[in-house]
Amino acid sequence: MWGSGRDQSRNSVRTCDGTCDRARSARAQVGFDTGPVLSALARNMSCLGRKVGIVSKIGSDPLGRLALERLVDSGVEVHTVKVAVGRTTGLTVILPYPEHRFILTYPGTMFELSCEDIDLDCICSARHFHISSFFLHRGLRSRMLELFRTVKAAGLSTSLDTNDDPDDKWDKDVLEVLKYVDFFFPNEREAKKLTRTNDLARAAKTLAGLAKVVVVKCGPEAALCRAGNKQWSLTPPAVQVINPVGARRQFQCGIPSPIPAGR
Repeated sequence: MWGSGRDQSRNSVRTCDGTCDRARSARAQVGFDTGPVLSALARNMSCLGRKVGIVSKIGSDPLGRLALERLVDSGVEVHTVKVAVGRTTGLTVILPYPEHRFILTYPGTMFELSCEDIDLDCICSARHFHISSFFLHRGLRSRMLELFRTVKAAGLSTSLDTNDDPDDKWDKDVLEVLKYVDFFFPNEREAKKLTRTNDLARAAKTLAGLAKVVVVKCGPEAALCRAGNKQWSLTPPAVQVINPVGARRQFQCGIPSPIPAGR
């Protein structure tokens, strides 16, 4: 994710994702939204007044067109979104149950996004760079470390949200990438999986030894933030939960946006 590529503004935020669509199920209602992760974050940040753009790959189908329309309506720059003719846009169905939620994904074009689809000059003109769904970037993953090195060398601040690993392998290549990440946003389960421990404090300490700042979302419990040897936590206000889908993106979008480039 990144900011408006057309005005090449340094006051912008850039992002990268391999999917633009999500079908969402909540209790008895089903709705469509741009997502699953990156597009929703880009739209949220744009609604907060940030200049935001997105690099993605969609199919030449109605879902892809609808996703682009939603993003454009929210003010997100989409000129770097690639359309793969004859291919199908990815789709995710989320089933949020009280104790756990289940996610079913048809990858479509999300597996196909590669470095060849990315305009690095456009991205490096931005102020901040964000990638989500690390483990779903099968066409990009082998060059993810190179990509983060490049944008850091260009002076951008960076953030990463791995999301879940559908293969449940949690390979260590992501740990190398974290050395070039300013803000890392795992949830509690992901932090423990990545560090192969059931101790959240130990997981946060390990991850903060790689990324500059680690922010761990812990559901209804206090979120945890750690930078080096300093650690903070903040208990969220009690609210009546209707549907938690999308809360992660709301949580993230306010953190990197005010950070000056390179800090």
